[in-house]
Order: sequence, then C-alpha cells, then structure tokens
Amino acid sequence: MNHQSMSDQILWQSLKTGDQQALATIYRAHAAALLKYGQKFSKDGQLVEDSLQDLFIELWKNRAGLSETDSIRKYLFVSMRRKIIRNLNPIKRVASEEPEERLFQADFAIDEKIIEEEGLAEQKEKLEQAIAQLSERQQEVLYLKYFGDMDYPEICEVMDINYQSVRNLAFRALQALRENLGQILLLFLIKYLSIR
Repeated sequence: MNHQSMSDQILWQSLKTGDQQALATIYRAHAAALLKYGQKFSKDGQLVEDSLQDLFIELWKNRAGLSETDSIRKYLFVSMRRKIIRNLNPIKRVASEEPEERLFQADFAIDEKIIEEEGLAEQKEKLEQAIAQLSERQQEVLYLKYFGDMDYPEICEVMDINYQSVRNLAFRALQALRENLGQILLLFLIKYLSIR
C-alpha cells in the first residue's frame, strides 16, 4: 500500500466517523479538479457547481454508509461523472443511444505562457484540431490519464469500462494523434498535457 492510499484511507475513515475537518480537507484537495472534469461534460457552470455541491452534501449525509476506497480522487471522479450525467437534460440523454460517449468535450489547456515562450501558437492550434478529431471516450481517457493523474485501473472505474477497453482507447488516441501531428508534436503534447 502506498503512502497516498494509506493517507486516503485514514482521511476517509475520519469522514465516515463524522469529522467535518476531513470533509473540508477532501473538498480543498479535490474540488478544483472535479469542477474542471465536470466542465468537460457541460458548459453550464451552474449545473456543474450544483452537482459538486450536491456531491459533497451527499457525502456528508451518507458518510456512515460510504463504501471503502483506496483512492478518494477516483471515488469522487466516479461520483461526479454519474451526478453530472444524471443532472443533464434527460431529453438529450434519451436521444442518444450511448449518452455518456456523446457528452465529454476535452479542452486540453496548455499553459499560454509556454506557448508564447516557445512560439508554439500554430502547434497549439494543430493540437486542438487533432484532439477534436478523437472520440469523446478517447478524449476522456487522455484527460483522466494526463490531467487526472490516474492509472488505467482507476480510469476503468471512473468510466465504468474494462481494462482492455481503456488501453485500446488510449492506444488508438495516441496513434491517431501521432498520425495527425507527427512524433515531435506528440512528444510536446505528452510533455505539457499535465501542466495545470
């Protein structure tokens, strides 16, 4: 068990026993990332903020019955994803055969300062166009891997798909980016995607 999962388990147990400070710590550590992730499903900022608020209210209300987790971040991403999808317009969701696949819209924001310093505005535009060509699920896998700092098993749980599907999505996404951008620009992507 690594240090992070041990501290997560201690913090989670504290929350489950009614420690308000544990809830505040979890909120401070994860709220910004959850908001960014939620905004990939909906540009309705109020809906995303309401979903986040509902998530933490429910965490507190249902704290005694929370299931165990080895990663609070993974648990929260799964919960946020479900809550946003549920809160979106039901008509939109019914109209699509696979609603979750049609919702995610990645915006891999690369630090503008780096773009200016490196003179890479044209490459940034090419990168955005190449990412837009990927399927929503491919975008989500890359987002969770590079912005969410998640490994494949965690991504499986967040997206509720099997390990091989996640690996295939990641492989095909990177292969498509390599074909569209070339190896050099893809290396730039990998290097700078995780900059927050």
